[in-house]
Amino acid sequence: MSPTTATTAIEIDTSLLQCLRACHSGKADREMIEDIVQIDLGFSMLRKAKERNALSEAEATKLGVIAARDVRCVSS
Repeated sequence: MSPTTATTAIEIDTSLLQCLRACHSGKADREMIEDIVQIDLGFSMLRKAKERNALSEAEATKLGVIAARDVRCVSS
């Protein structure tokens, strides 16, 4: 059983659509736009995760030093 897909009509600038088609040749407009939207949503999730897990420079340096020491201990 395949999931039901709801569709929505959109308007997009013709020159923008032509540029997108040139960059994504071989894909149907719907597939191309869905791929681009999924990529944008993925980047949005990455930005949110980065903001949620942001470290100060001092914290990042401290973790880096600990990781470097751990690697040295394991490889010795």
